[in-house]
Amino acid sequence: MKKMEKHELQNLSDEVMRSFGARLQTEGYVFVKTGEGKIRVLSEEAYRAAALFRGVMNAGIYVAKQRKNFVTLTIEGCKFVSLLPEAHVVELTKEDAVKWMRGDPVKVGKQNHKTVIGRYRGHLLGTALVDINGVAYPQVPKWRRLPPETS
Repeated sequence: MKKMEKHELQNLSDEVMRSFGARLQTEGYVFVKTGEGKIRVLSEEAYRAAALFRGVMNAGIYVAKQRKNFVTLTIEGCKFVSLLPEAHVVELTKEDAVKWMRGDPVKVGKQNHKTVIGRYRGHLLGTALVDINGVAYPQVPKWRRLPPETS
């Protein structure tokens, strides 16, 4: 668990702005890198407490995953962004929201962006990659997905 340097945090903020048209809220939080490009966030106090204990591997809330050419946000990670008018958000129907939360592809129509944030009734559901045919592939971790029989 390594605290992100100021320039790393700025790079992450810039990538969130570029990918989603949203501003990452970093004030008052500590962002840390863990394995596999995962990024977690916690309060300064919680970070200091975790640093006192040897061998602490993870602390905080899993908010993002930094990949080679882009970043994805978790459901919780979406709570740390301010959506701007030009944000890359797709409104979902109930059926599409259930598909999204199962990790199934969702038809969202052609987008000008490769990544989008899914929203259902004001609730942000994480991010997805969009192909050239307008199909979104939600980046919901397997352990967070709804079971297939959910409707």
